[in-house]
Order: sequence, then structure tokens, then C-alpha cells
Amino acid sequence: MSIIEVKNLTKDYGSGRGVFGVSIDVEKGEVFGFLGPNGAGKSTTISHLMGFSKPDSGSTKIFGYETFNKHYEILAKVGYIPGEIALPAGITGKEFIKMMQDLQGIHINERLKMLLDLFELDEIALNGETKRMSLGVKRKLAVVVAFMSDPDVLILDEPTSGLDPVMQERFIEFIHQEKERGKTI
Repeated sequence: MSIIEVKNLTKDYGSGRGVFGVSIDVEKGEVFGFLGPNGAGKSTTISHLMGFSKPDSGSTKIFGYETFNKHYEILAKVGYIPGEIALPAGITGKEFIKMMQDLQGIHINERLKMLLDLFELDEIALNGETKRMSLGVKRKLAVVVAFMSDPDVLILDEPTSGLDPVMQERFIEFIHQEKERGKTI
């Protein structure tokens, strides 16, 4: 059974920019990746999968739900790491985590602690203001937030960008473990 379905997705931004006729099926428990040069439409496709954009034609579904129309039905079951991390200003890392837990309606504190330890986000980093964080700390915070609700599906756009080599390796090992747990990535 396909968990993620993209059927003939088209989003035309003009001048040959956008995505045109993209189709993808990802089965439960599968790790699927797609590659391409900058500007090929990878992030645009992911934006549609997350329900942030409405296709000009075609469809994007997760768990059988149209992602643009049923965005809130899938949010609690999908973890997302954007390609570019844009955190709200004026809050700490801890406050950002709390805000995301409240938005998801999910508070799994044991999992959160495990992730914070795994990705070495300590009290000093978490008490810092988000706009002053280094790219690596922002990326680790995004990883923790994406995985903290133990979602069934993970949508990751350049998830290791900005992580140092040790954290990249740790992230890859973690993805292997999540796959073994049956996650769709």
C-alpha cells in the first residue's frame, strides 16, 4: 500500500520553472530519495507533499489524504525537516520545542530526551535565542522537532545540510534505526 502518492504533479511558475508531471509512490516502510540539481523541483515537490502549496494539476497524498486539503489530518503523523531552517525570532530553543509539541498535541518526553541527548542539544544550546543559533544547532533542533512525536512518515529536505561530519553519521545511523522500526522515509 502506498503511503505517499504523487500523481502527475504540476506546478508551473512560468519560464519553464516548476515541476511538471512528477509521479512517485512510496510504500510503507520504504526509504525513498530523489536527487537532482538545484532548481529541479525537489523542494517544490516536498512543499506540495506537506500541503503548503496547491498543485496546478495532479495530486499529492499521504495516507490517502489530499495533502493541501487535509493538511491538519496528516500533520500529527508526519515529521518534516525543511531544506532551509527558518525559526521564529524572540524565543529560545526550549520554547520552540514546546510550541511545536503544543501544535502537534503530542508530548512524548522520553523520546524528546533521547533525541536531545543523541544530537547533543544541551541546556546551554536550548536556552539560546533561535536567531542567534549556529546553522548546525538550528539543524539539530529541526531534526529533534521532526522526530520527537515519533511520526510514521518522515519527509526530509537536505536533512544533514549544516551538520558536522560526526552529526551527519549519527543522523544516518538514526535513519537506519527508524527504518528498522517500520518508518516511511
